[in-house]
Amino acid sequence: MEKEGQQAFLKAIDLTEPLREAHVMAALHRVTAEHQFEVSILDLCAGARLDRIVVALDSGEERLGEGLADVVPYLIFELAEGDVRRSLPNVQAGQKFVWWLRALHHTSVGLNQLHSRRVTHQDLKPSNILNFGEQTGFKLADLGRSVCEDHPGPFDDEVFTGDRSYAPLEILYNFVNKDAFQRRMSSDCYMLGSMIFFFGLEMGATQLFLRKLSRENWPYLFGGGWEGNYMTILPVLQNVFSEMLLELKEALGEGEIADELVLCASQLANPDPAVRGHPLTRNGGGRIYSLERFVSIFDRLALLASIKARKVGSV
Repeated sequence: MEKEGQQAFLKAIDLTEPLREAHVMAALHRVTAEHQFEVSILDLCAGARLDRIVVALDSGEERLGEGLADVVPYLIFELAEGDVRRSLPNVQAGQKFVWWLRALHHTSVGLNQLHSRRVTHQDLKPSNILNFGEQTGFKLADLGRSVCEDHPGPFDDEVFTGDRSYAPLEILYNFVNKDAFQRRMSSDCYMLGSMIFFFGLEMGATQLFLRKLSRENWPYLFGGGWEGNYMTILPVLQNVFSEMLLELKEALGEGEIADELVLCASQLANPDPAVRGHPLTRNGGGRIYSLERFVSIFDRLALLASIKARKVGSV
């Protein structure tokens, strides 16, 4: 959409679908509650000035007619150049490392900002990381599936609220940490690590796991044959994870940057949530899934990649 020459992105809520469901009032309540929660979380982020989160420029309702179906709740966002999934193929080969690492750095900053407000994203994937160009960089979008520990929301009772094709393996195998906030923090960590695999191998960690596992070892909830204990299947998953890390290393090539990215992937996306995260943070107590160390690592690697790219370009 456009107003007075300024372009923006409009997210409109279609109320005609819940009106067609068997239990209309319940369906309407669900849809409107989800919309109102997203608005409240976006207001929280705007108030806290979280600069790596896409916040709403405006929200409200538009009435197009007299019927209930003619009411359109909406959100208006600043317009991005595109998301990571669509932008990545267009990045010049010589700039890929710089671009990837800048995206990883800004993504980790955004997640860390949310976590500082006790909000977990829960749906981190390439299409939810938006590129705003060279001057602004990258921001996290789509907080519609997020959970806030200090603000009741429609997804508080769900084990995992995001796209399950990017979910941590323990979620798919129904291995649930009873500490909900720790579970959600751990899930965000895993999905951040999954982004490294996406950048290197064009596929997220969960998709890679399922591609390499035999169908009989796929989780039952995902159409596979495994219904046993997660701790029993975990050694199999760790072997597959080792193969994935070798494949990632081969794709990224030689050098300090590649080595550190593979190490970060191994720490963030480990299928065992008991060892997930940075080891120094885990051993230090406090927030065991804190991303602060990874924010610093990705910042340093992005700077190093930029320096190397400029040296190559000047030759």
